Amino acid sequence: MLHLETLIEEFIRTRLRSFEADTAPDGGTVSVVANKDKDLKRGAREDKVLAWLKYYKVILFFPPDRSRAMAGKIIEFADEPRPASLDQCHAQIVREYNRLKDRIQPLAPPAPKSNRPREVTSLTSKALWLCYPHDVPIFDNYALRALQVISRICRIYPTPDQELYASFADVWLQLYDRIRPVIDQSDLQGYQYKMRVLDGFLWYLGKPEFDVAAASPALVIRN
Repeated sequence: MLHLETLIEEFIRTRLRSFEADTAPDGGTVSVVANKDKDLKRGAREDKVLAWLKYYKVILFFPPDRSRAMAGKIIEFADEPRPASLDQCHAQIVREYNRLKDRIQPLAPPAPKSNRPREVTSLTSKALWLCYPHDVPIFDNYALRALQVISRICRIYPTPDQELYASFADVWLQLYDRIRPVIDQSDLQGYQYKMRVLDGFLWYLGKPEFDVAAASPALVIRN
């Protein structure tokens, strides 16, 4: 049996600090995105978002003008009237995700070789997370890979016939509900984004590589 609670506890104890270091730009960027009523200029806010998107490698090979326009659309979305919280509600998250994706997709350059519209699922989820850092699951291929395995083992299923991000968020939120008490009761040593604990856990499990024996202690699955 997969003891998720034990795995999350061990992740928090042995790996959360390194994950926090890897995601160091998060806090400052979230603050800048939320800073519309203060004296920070629009261009400076776009610079910060642009640097964050580059850090997470979700605008690789985008022309500079499109990358800048993308950051501008994210600021525009953040500044307009919208719900203050999505309450970790799947329907609300998917609705806002689709609204933001409709703005971002036209700015993405075509995919190489196929010339089809470029996939922006990860980009959109990360951009939406900047606006709702306590509500939105972040999509990436590592997390998707890990979540699919856990969903099979734990029999956590999405509602059928959903788009990729909606299915991902559906299972993600069900899993988060299971492990939330562990996160709430753990000493996160000041780390403020509780939902990102699950992001980090999934990202670690989904990395396509083996750990090195001399590294920090491995997560243990107990029977």
